[in-house]
Amino acid sequence: MYLIGGAPVGREITSSIGVRLTLIPAGEFMMGNGEPAAETAAFFAKNYGLAAAVKREEYRREPYLSDLFRDEYPQHRVRITRPFYLGACQVTRGQFRRFVDDTGYRTDTEKGEGPGTSGWDAERGDFALGRDFSWRNAGFEQTDDHPVVNVSWNDAVAFCYWLSCSEGRDCRLPTEAEWEYACRAGTTTRYWCGDDPEALARAANVADAALRAKFPDRPSTIRASDGHVFTAPVGTFQPNPFGLYDMHGNAWEWCSDWYGGDYYASSPVENPTGPGAGFNRVLRGGGWEGFIDGARSAARFSCPPSFVAYSIGFRVARTS
Repeated sequence: MYLIGGAPVGREITSSIGVRLTLIPAGEFMMGNGEPAAETAAFFAKNYGLAAAVKREEYRREPYLSDLFRDEYPQHRVRITRPFYLGACQVTRGQFRRFVDDTGYRTDTEKGEGPGTSGWDAERGDFALGRDFSWRNAGFEQTDDHPVVNVSWNDAVAFCYWLSCSEGRDCRLPTEAEWEYACRAGTTTRYWCGDDPEALARAANVADAALRAKFPDRPSTIRASDGHVFTAPVGTFQPNPFGLYDMHGNAWEWCSDWYGGDYYASSPVENPTGPGAGFNRVLRGGGWEGFIDGARSAARFSCPPSFVAYSIGFRVARTS
């Protein structure tokens, strides 16, 4: 255990199924994007193909590009008044398997509703929708040490409920504010490792040179290589100052909040939990194949709670 600003950081506990949880101290920070939206848009358009990723040509210029980041404003002060524990790593396939084996749980995908989920179709050499894809099979190689993907918000909440019952403690998804506070870990830059996306190669599994080598037409990749095309085993890269791994990249992470595009304008200072209702749940952190701007500490994304994808997983929080 060590100190940041006089507060203890790094105390770790391990659940009965091997979920490592790191103590995050109480504190305050500035939540949201600290640079003007036009500056963010110009940087990623010039250096990382943001404009090329926009399909309609008339939207590849201002003010549309800046509008992509409008839900990150206004930047506002948030105070996390209680310490909490957060998973040092994303929940793995092996840990999720323990949950399924113990309860017989069937994920939203496995219930057979809708067209199935997405995965890598090696025969076609492309990603596709199909009923053969699930958390058990994303189409690319994964071991039990890789992050579980193709899980919905509903599936993540069910896992947390099971872990709560098993541990006798309140295990849950983190709030969006807790997530960003823990991700930043006292930093104010685009990523906890700095403003330069190239620094992510040592800190995160993101869209990189290895991905581009397999998918040459992929926009918005860093020039450096992190050595992984698809997901990487959790904990492979450097941790942030709070001792948390993969807060950028590897798998998008569900948060507990309903998503509100204008929520920041009315967010309370202390322990915000998001709007009282909505249609989508918040996702944070970016994934192994997502646009580099989406992996920033301030970046926000959202999907319906039943949505699943080959780049979406989660990590667990626990009240201390």
